[in-house]
Amino acid sequence: MSKNLPLTKILLSLAAISVVAVAAVGGTFANFTATPTTISSNAFASGSLTMSRSGSGAIFTSAAMKIGDTATGSVTITNTGSLAGAYSLTGSSSGTAALANQLHLTLYKDVDGGTAIYDGSLGGFSSVSLGTFSANGDAHTFYFHVSLPTTGSNAGDNALQGLSADESFTWSAVQA
Repeated sequence: MSKNLPLTKILLSLAAISVVAVAAVGGTFANFTATPTTISSNAFASGSLTMSRSGSGAIFTSAAMKIGDTATGSVTITNTGSLAGAYSLTGSSSGTAALANQLHLTLYKDVDGGTAIYDGSLGGFSSVSLGTFSANGDAHTFYFHVSLPTTGSNAGDNALQGLSADESFTWSAVQA
């Protein structure tokens, strides 16, 4: 038995080393894990930039103006959107340029007869900045006065007889 004892010791030693090696290698594969956390209801929605106007149809008309006449009208523009907007007004003339250029347009914002935001010929009106309208119901009233002044001579005034001119007004907005 003395001959087998060293072999048994060697085998037992190898077995003990193997157990320690397996335990060491097995321990290096252990990982900690955490319970996942979910944060829900991260919602997004876009805003809107919309407008409405008071009334319907033309702001004013005058079918038979004579020298010295004035046509007036008003319209209220409301920002009905959820975003503030930088508003502008553009105009486009059609018809007889001689009459459109002779007609005088005065345009007021919020106070009729206050400080004019445009004061010049109807035919020369192209655009004007109206400022920022706040969101959700900010409204502004615009007052229009169009007059037919004399050209300074009977011949010039007579040359305007029977002519017609139209003006289209367009309100626009971009987000502020």
